[in-house]
Amino acid sequence: MYSKSKIDKRYRKILEDKGGTVADKAKTILLREPALKDLRQPLEFIAKNWRDLLTPAMMSLSCEAVGGRRDETHEAALAMSLMNLSFFIWDDMIDKAPFKLFKPTLFGEFGEGAAIIVGGLASAKAFSILNRMDMDTAKRQTVTKLFWDLWAKVAQAEMVNLKLRKEEIFSSRKKFWKIKMEATAGLGTCLRIGAILGNGSESEITYLGEYGRCLGIILELAKDFQVSTNLTLELAEKIRSGALPYSLLWAMERSKIVRTKLENIADKNNIGPNEISEIVKLTLETKVLNNTLKNIKSFSKKARGQLIDLRDIDATRKLKFFIDAQLQLFIESLSMF
Repeated sequence: MYSKSKIDKRYRKILEDKGGTVADKAKTILLREPALKDLRQPLEFIAKNWRDLLTPAMMSLSCEAVGGRRDETHEAALAMSLMNLSFFIWDDMIDKAPFKLFKPTLFGEFGEGAAIIVGGLASAKAFSILNRMDMDTAKRQTVTKLFWDLWAKVAQAEMVNLKLRKEEIFSSRKKFWKIKMEATAGLGTCLRIGAILGNGSESEITYLGEYGRCLGIILELAKDFQVSTNLTLELAEKIRSGALPYSLLWAMERSKIVRTKLENIADKNNIGPNEISEIVKLTLETKVLNNTLKNIKSFSKKARGQLIDLRDIDATRKLKFFIDAQLQLFIESLSMF
């Protein structure tokens, strides 16, 4: 096992080395379009506050793990990062979140109209990049279909989520389904595309896609727990909008006290810090942390299993490190408890 300092340092270095170039291009590509000069302020906001290292890094490693070259993934990774930007912007709008992870969101800073427009432009740019990629027709068709399937799955997950929220049907099982669906669509698709671009075999593409799905679930569960315990300072907004995270729903289903407290404050315009602190305390008493740890360990084991039959090269070892690092990084994120 790696020491605490080495884990974080190595984790960030891999992300930067494998994804930094594409991440920097993605965050400024719309800003450099002369036709979008009237959107300069929101696009400058994106360039300053958003940088997706994970997508290009994972696509690069997946390609290399099957013997491909990392530069073969740059255009597809750029397109997928821009798709993720669309979902990132629209998710904040759907959740009516003015802040996320200690920062203002584009929706919170510029409103719903700008969020719709910039999100749409990011997706349009993604498909224009796909259309000009230099690859054979069969491979282009496969990659384009995976992008479309990504869109369809994310849209399906959001529609189900909105329907349940409107009907006030709060279920941890449904929320976990959404997490798994989005992980399959997101990182699952990302690593599948990387393996396809690297000319991986059908089994290698399947293994890496499943690895990506498991990693995506782990990352989302970690973030979800942080939101549920207000480590990201957005729990009050989540409660008011009805966009309750999985861990909080899980706690509600096991504690009448948590459910009652949430019902009593859900319609308040202002939810005070003392009320949030009490919700967090009661949530932790349900052993929700144990549940999150159990799930992270379970999906880590599944992800490692997908790498067994891949060739033992540097890229595969880095993918294994990413999974092995998740539990320790999650535990470190809880240091304030």
